[in-house]
Amino acid sequence: MVGNTEAQAGWCATAVALLSIFSAEVTAESQLATEPGDATIDSVTVEMLREREQLERQLRTFVFSITMPGRDESLARWQEPVCPLVAGLSLEQGTFVFQRISQVANEAGVPLAPPDCTPNLRIVMAREPEAFLKDWWSKDHQLFDRERGLGGVKRTIRTPAPVRVFYNACSVPSQMPKSSTSSVVAQCGKPGIPGSRLKWSAVRTLYSVIVVVDKQQVEPLELGALTDYIAMISLAQIRRDPNLDTAPTILRLFDETDASRVQGLSRWDRAFLKSLYGTDPTRVTQLAEMKHRMTLDLERTAFENHAGE
Repeated sequence: MVGNTEAQAGWCATAVALLSIFSAEVTAESQLATEPGDATIDSVTVEMLREREQLERQLRTFVFSITMPGRDESLARWQEPVCPLVAGLSLEQGTFVFQRISQVANEAGVPLAPPDCTPNLRIVMAREPEAFLKDWWSKDHQLFDRERGLGGVKRTIRTPAPVRVFYNACSVPSQMPKSSTSSVVAQCGKPGIPGSRLKWSAVRTLYSVIVVVDKQQVEPLELGALTDYIAMISLAQIRRDPNLDTAPTILRLFDETDASRVQGLSRWDRAFLKSLYGTDPTRVTQLAEMKHRMTLDLERTAFENHAGE
């Protein structure tokens, strides 16, 4: 017993000595940490926090300005596989547009349909888009849904915008299983399981999008930039005439001069699409979650670009 006690006493003494040495080292490090150089580190940290807060505010404004209301319902997005169809271009150009939109959709996590699918994203280049749409509608009365009246349809047809887009969307039960597009249409308007403060009972889903481009107005543009613009507005329901301020986005394509015009999807655009399809559409907090995901995504991209320099 005595031997064990002595051994324990020896261990304790050794431990105390080690702790004393360690404490001395910590004290020395603490003193070093108070040197003037540490003030620089602190100021850098504070500046980084300020930059992140500023980025979060900018992203919040961006997301809220380009998305449809979303205050009493979820954001609309594709739930069923997207099947693009491109018309009005040469085979080479049409193939480019098809492949580029499919690539953007795949990177964002948008489901894509297999070959020989029934088109639900129709992109048409026309010389006289208003006359073309009126004629198309007269032949296909189901071309535009009338869930929210005919006003939106007529405004889309008559607008002088270079690109006209119409979203066929509806609310479906949030617990609806994924299957075919026809099942989505069949579920439109059906009540879902009662939600909660955190969950929507129904979600908005895109089941068909029609994009008609005025060939004459877009002739000066690069096909790549125009295609990225089409991808952005067709994979997400974008508000008509959003207030973009200075946001770096392809949505400014028709607002910029030739010298400053964007040439493709920006990092913000890519982050937006990824966050839209990477968050739970049934959650009431989806917009806030999207902003958080976009902030992390942009910070990671900026770090990787800096590391690669």
